[in-house]
Amino acid sequence: MTRAPIQNGSHVPTVDILGVPIHRLTRRELLRLLQQRREQGLATWLVTVNAELVVRAGDDPAVAAALGKADLLAADGAGVVWAARCLSNVELERLPGVEIAEELVKWAAGAGLKVYFLGAEPGVAEAAVGQLRQRYPGLVAAGCRHGYFSPSEEQGILEEIKAAEPDILLVALGAPRQELWLAEHQEKLSVPVAVGVGGSFDVWAGRAQRAPDWMGNAGLEWLYRLIKEPRRARRMLALPRFVQQVVTRKLSGR
Repeated sequence: MTRAPIQNGSHVPTVDILGVPIHRLTRRELLRLLQQRREQGLATWLVTVNAELVVRAGDDPAVAAALGKADLLAADGAGVVWAARCLSNVELERLPGVEIAEELVKWAAGAGLKVYFLGAEPGVAEAAVGQLRQRYPGLVAAGCRHGYFSPSEEQGILEEIKAAEPDILLVALGAPRQELWLAEHQEKLSVPVAVGVGGSFDVWAGRAQRAPDWMGNAGLEWLYRLIKEPRRARRMLALPRFVQQVVTRKLSGR
């Protein structure tokens, strides 16, 4: 697999969200593009971007640099969708990371592709695979490794992933750790499709629940997660900062 910009052969417009270029793709277009690039022998690293990650990129040059290396950046979250409408009068389709990740699993199961699951607590990836196989019996897991590894174990994990030759790599290390990890290693691994999937393994394994559809559609999934996980309160402080930064940008006319 080789790396090539999305613009090589198929230009995809972007919308700037506080310095982060989000690709303007529907779910169907995104999945079709990933499939096409794999068939062309092009490796693709996808990042699903929410408001918190945008704020982190503004605060941390390392995170901003990592996002700059990604091949595709999709709008994961109502905040990014709102910001695109507010700043550029652009309508984006909300593409939740856990849903996109499951679409990739479904694609893999139907096409006989191999998926490697890296991340979450010990035993969670295996439990997630067990549940996914009930929905997608053709799923082939190239490997499972938890995300609590030390720096001294990292090289062994990289070698294991390379030897497994997965078609899709799902990395559930939490943002921005998973983005920083993929920025460092994706090019060496040369996996056809790689994506950071946050807490998706916990959802698939039944350890966490997603917000009801009505809350997700209303852009309130963040509130549901805060109620269920009060320890996230500190991280949620990024949301009012995001709104303030978007409004300031809008009023400045930049």
